[in-house]
Amino acid sequence: MIRTDRLDLLPFTFKQVEAILNGNNELEQLINSSVPKEWPSQAYVKTLEAKKEKLAQTPEDSQWSRIVVDREARQLVGEIGCKGAPDENGTVEIGYGIVESFRNNGYATEMVMGLVEWLKEKQLATKITANCLEANKPSIKVLEKSGFKQTHVADGLIYWEIG
Repeated sequence: MIRTDRLDLLPFTFKQVEAILNGNNELEQLINSSVPKEWPSQAYVKTLEAKKEKLAQTPEDSQWSRIVVDREARQLVGEIGCKGAPDENGTVEIGYGIVESFRNNGYATEMVMGLVEWLKEKQLATKITANCLEANKPSIKVLEKSGFKQTHVADGLIYWEIG
């Protein structure tokens, strides 16, 4: 688990993925926290079957995908993770999402900074990348506050990295 000031970034295990596919109540029992009705997003739901299959084959891959819980409120607020393990050059791409009702509370910045710190502390990656839509002002602010630098813009996406 990765801990920040307010958040626990829990490895998203096979058992948890299976639970969310069966409904929020089962996941709530597993993580001892409330799960908002609007989570997971439709985009995230589309990744869950593939994530479940991958975790069945390689359970240790749960370290690359996290669900995020506000520790004091015992409330799931989003998800964050790496889009796979670092490549042969030590580069890893991250992605994240915050439940809409929990946006603008600093959670995204806190969890991005927590994941980046963990990756660096464990010496798991030498370069961390991310991307966001040019129109996604909140995500731009999160990445800037987290120390990422823009590398280029292409096809409506801004690409970022931090070393």
